[in-house]
Amino acid sequence: MKKTVIQVMKMITKLNKSMIWVVGVLVFFASIFLFIDVLLRYFFNSATAWAFDLAVTSTGFIGFMLGGYALAIGQHVRVDLFYEKFSLRVRSIIDLISALFLFLMAGALFWLGMDYVIHYYTIGAVTTGGVPMPLWIKWLMVPLGGLLIGLQGLVKLTNDIYIIVTGEELYNSEEGV
Repeated sequence: MKKTVIQVMKMITKLNKSMIWVVGVLVFFASIFLFIDVLLRYFFNSATAWAFDLAVTSTGFIGFMLGGYALAIGQHVRVDLFYEKFSLRVRSIIDLISALFLFLMAGALFWLGMDYVIHYYTIGAVTTGGVPMPLWIKWLMVPLGGLLIGLQGLVKLTNDIYIIVTGEELYNSEEGV
């Protein structure tokens, strides 16, 4: 059982850590397209119709898709001034209490994001920018981001409970997959 739990924790962490590469590729291509758009606008007075939409959507995608990654590598928000002075067990108790807020946020992102996705899918709404695209696709990043954060939160919660009970770590997502 313990081995299976660790394998699931590793898979979730690997999924979240792989998002850095997905987002990195997106940023690379978005930068190239925006650079070309600036050149076209500056030298030929003819900008593309879709470059601004790409930049805005990319920015949202980056923010939502990397929340789970930040949690996996321990770069999320907390007050380290006090936190680092506590024992591993006390830190886990604090994390257990703060997990409530993490799951509230992740649940809200997932639930409300899915509400928008379903609504926009149902009414057939499309973007009004340069390239008409179904709006539900653009909004899909919100519930996906909530899901990634929530899954990584489950990894952290499982590890924290194990630490509180046994005094040792079950799995450390910050060390690698």
